[in-house]
Amino acid sequence: MYRRRFIEAGLTASGLGLVGTASARDDYRPGGPWAPNERAVNYDGYLDNEQLGERLRGIAERSDRIELDQIGESAGRGNPIWEVTVGDGDESVHVINQIHGDEPTGAEAMVEILRRLATGSAPEVEAILDALTITIVPRANPDGANFVGDDGLGTDGEFRQRRYNTTEWDAGDSRYINANSYAYNLDVPGYDLNRGFSIIPGFTPGDEPAAWWDVEDEEAGLGYLNVPVDEIPLESEDGRPYEEIWSAGLNLNPETRAVTDSFLEADPDWALTHHHQGPTAVPDSADGHSDRDWQSIMSVMAPYGPTYAGLDGVDYAPWVGQGNPFMSVDAQTRSLQLGGLVPERTDRFGGRLDTITRYAYGPLWGSYLDALCPQTDAAGALYEVSHQSDDRGHKARGTMVKVSVEAFMATFERIADGSVHEVDERAYFDMPIAEDIDDPHDGSDRGRGTRLR
Repeated sequence: MYRRRFIEAGLTASGLGLVGTASARDDYRPGGPWAPNERAVNYDGYLDNEQLGERLRGIAERSDRIELDQIGESAGRGNPIWEVTVGDGDESVHVINQIHGDEPTGAEAMVEILRRLATGSAPEVEAILDALTITIVPRANPDGANFVGDDGLGTDGEFRQRRYNTTEWDAGDSRYINANSYAYNLDVPGYDLNRGFSIIPGFTPGDEPAAWWDVEDEEAGLGYLNVPVDEIPLESEDGRPYEEIWSAGLNLNPETRAVTDSFLEADPDWALTHHHQGPTAVPDSADGHSDRDWQSIMSVMAPYGPTYAGLDGVDYAPWVGQGNPFMSVDAQTRSLQLGGLVPERTDRFGGRLDTITRYAYGPLWGSYLDALCPQTDAAGALYEVSHQSDDRGHKARGTMVKVSVEAFMATFERIADGSVHEVDERAYFDMPIAEDIDDPHDGSDRGRGTRLR
């Protein structure tokens, strides 16, 4: 098992200015404090859509290593969905960020990473550029990231970030509203885009048979799309544990279609995605200064199938089932190696950056990883920092960006030099599954909010 060091109260870690705090107060946690929401949120600390475009154009103009393209527009605002390509190596890596609008630090981290790759001369940078072709979608949900005013589409009024985009379902879109992805009960309805990818290549919404729908509410037109395995034109690579997959995505939104096209064009060997989770703790990490466990800065998740879904002595989530049988055993193994390498990087920093946990995996058939990875035999990994933008805000932004940059750069470096294949894939399961933390300000249980991915 990898080493874990916890910083003593009052000391800073590795010159990063990360201070551990031990206190018995309800509104503090080790690795805290947890600021009240109304003081924590400062959206000015995050790049809006215009600023992100300016940063990306600036990097591309200063370096001939970078290719910047617009691959689509958001459903409501019509803001650009950008794609950045860097490197000209034989192995292809595809990366998406901020598919949920209130999960912004992946986009922020990508700006820093692209600066390094565009202008850096370190041996690690040169190795990445020589070995890899990296395709990055820095922000897949511009509407959620730039939700302004009452309808989210204005230029005046309150600026905030929200999980969903702003597509309104139309009766011509599909036979029923997909209850797994569409938030119809919001003032401004929209889609959770990471429930909207289709595992069926070239799927046309509206053409699905009525028998595929598990209707929840006929009058409201709500249902879940459950697709028989025989109707999915992909080989089952690792057994056949299911008769059907549940809550499949419909690929209704311009954002998911743009990402899907980008993915298939890149034909990746590796797929990475960045998210935020709810607040979580590292089990059994209390360090003598407090009886409370430390907050986890990030959870990592690797998708896998039956080969790894039933190992003896592993703590699995109850929803894991048999995982994703459409992934080859090789892709599963490489996915677990991706998940296992991140703690090796953060271990060198100690303190808050060395509080990596395991995100409890179970197949989510409308997600980027579970729907798209099998289509190119890609290995996948998800990096999920703790706290949404609306409950942590600018206060912890620097730490969240830092750990995200380190996770992605470690991944690129290890794929480039081939040492990713030296990672013991079962080390991934040595990481403890993150535990829930209650929000002291509203009493809600936001942990395994990790399941929000």
